[in-house]
Amino acid sequence: MRLFLASDIHGSVVKLKSALESERFDLIVLAGDLSNGPVSRAREVLRTARSFGPVLFVPGNMDSPELLGVKEMEGCENLHGRVISREFRFGGLGGGNLSPFNTPIELSEGEIEAILSRLGDVDVLVSHPPPKGTKLDVIRTGAHVGSDGVRRYLEERQPILCVCGHIHESPGIDHLGRTVLVNPGPMMIGRYAIIEIREREILPQLKMLH
Repeated sequence: MRLFLASDIHGSVVKLKSALESERFDLIVLAGDLSNGPVSRAREVLRTARSFGPVLFVPGNMDSPELLGVKEMEGCENLHGRVISREFRFGGLGGGNLSPFNTPIELSEGEIEAILSRLGDVDVLVSHPPPKGTKLDVIRTGAHVGSDGVRRYLEERQPILCVCGHIHESPGIDHLGRTVLVNPGPMMIGRYAIIEIREREILPQLKMLH
């Protein structure tokens, strides 16, 4: 299975469309921050993605809280708090962990852990916030600002893959045990990833629009 992964789109429909046009894939995964709040803009992002193939998504911390409660939008399936099988079992966590910025969707670590525990075992976790203490959650000061709850879930459940976003300055690939971690970086500046899953082998490539 070949995944197209984008996160932190922030309404950048033109860049998303350009990236989708340049790749081949089986499934599109959008790991949050579809827009900067307006549901109409999130709909436009989802509608654009859906015109290229099947889409699984989670809302990000900057999206409207309205998105948490929808199971489907513009033909795209919302993974937040759900497990959906598409050859592999995908589970999702939207929003962000608590921050000083009081963004529209923020969850306590207790809320994050409760949502993740209800998912049970999955093959692929799609989480807007990255796990804490990895290459994927470092801000410019050098501080790690990811989620402890996401990290604990990954350490305990060991899915084969976790894709995330949220921290714009930390695109990269890392590992927690056998779990491969991928933050593609923000689509709003043209970053995305292609991830090949071959019989439990994960082959990620970070990409940038030129």
